Amino acid sequence: MTESSMHWKRRYASILSRKRTFNAVLPAVLLALSVGQIYAFTIFSTRISEYINVPQPQVQFAFSLGIFFLGMGAAFFGKIVEKNIRLSAYVGTALFLCGLIATAIGINMKSKAIIYLGYGFLTGLGTGVIYITPVKTLMLWFQERKALAAAVPIISFGLGSSLCTLIDKSLQSHVGITRIFFVLAAIYAIPMIASAILLRKPAAALRAARRAEEAVMKPSANAGVASAKAFSYGRLLSNGWFMRAWLFMFLNISCGLSLIPLSKQFMEMDSVGYSAGLVTLIITGCGLMNGAGRLIFAWWSDHLPRRTDILLILLAISVGVMCFSFWPPFIGVALLIINSCYGAGFSTIPAVLADHFGMDNISKIHGAVLSAWGVAGLVGNQVSLRVFGAWGFCGVVAMLAIFYALNMLNVWTLRIGAKQSAK
Repeated sequence: MTESSMHWKRRYASILSRKRTFNAVLPAVLLALSVGQIYAFTIFSTRISEYINVPQPQVQFAFSLGIFFLGMGAAFFGKIVEKNIRLSAYVGTALFLCGLIATAIGINMKSKAIIYLGYGFLTGLGTGVIYITPVKTLMLWFQERKALAAAVPIISFGLGSSLCTLIDKSLQSHVGITRIFFVLAAIYAIPMIASAILLRKPAAALRAARRAEEAVMKPSANAGVASAKAFSYGRLLSNGWFMRAWLFMFLNISCGLSLIPLSKQFMEMDSVGYSAGLVTLIITGCGLMNGAGRLIFAWWSDHLPRRTDILLILLAISVGVMCFSFWPPFIGVALLIINSCYGAGFSTIPAVLADHFGMDNISKIHGAVLSAWGVAGLVGNQVSLRVFGAWGFCGVVAMLAIFYALNMLNVWTLRIGAKQSAK
């Protein structure tokens, strides 16, 4: 290779790297950091409860609604993501910001119903749309490392809660609860709108999409075959492999949401004996482990011959951890490890789905799987609270160990299905 050709190759690689950064990585991170705010609602719920004079559990229900509609938004807006990535970013941004503004109006009017509409419905839907918007885009830009690429916005989503906490702490002395959501909407509007403008798919993907549209407009002898393979949610829901993937997400998220709300209660039990400082340190560490798990397991899955094996690995770790957790002092270590596995389920599933179904409709399929998140958001913590009330700490640990073991069996059938489909 001549020196001139080497020069142009290096220059092309540099240009491609800049395009990846400004048209994929940067907007994906900014969008995910913004909508990750939904997990920070707990820091506002006490102040909202006191201001509108409503019990805190009723205010906190806005968060449960938000998670439910997050899953539903991801499930039903996948078609927009596939067709027009910028449109989906604009739609998600508009829903999210309108939700924050409606929440602020609800607080000022002391209306629980408007808060539910704003934070539960609008912000939840917007978060769901934005959550899936950058995932396929990054997988298209980094096809050689699909899982790691998908993990970037998913990790950023997890960090968004910490970012919102920092913003709130810096504003608390200047902005009351009646204005904080107006201010948050203004702060998040700038990076989200800028990201919606920047985000785009690689040129090769855009050309492929145009060819697909032209093929639809010009029927050929193969039109019957194409229509037979066209995507439909009805066909997807009748696919046994997809339903087992959905069950994996539902069980993994339900288990995570069963343990996380009770974590402080567990560590403060007399049989555990952790100091207040250690409890705070572990809770902070859980957030970091969640992000680390998303990154490490995603990277690991890119190096496995069969990507579904990563799901078995994280579930096997979870089962082992739960068995050790019958010894109460171990619960702090268990929380750190379980949080890493909980996060890993989110970051690895997009590439697992892409390997099985291909990239053509992955945003629709990924969104449909994330409907499990919405259902688990309403189920997981409620079940754990009832079990804890009836059978205590050991009852919750036993329940989670059983659920993780059942999910291992489920993923084993998923792995077999993937192996057979590859033949």
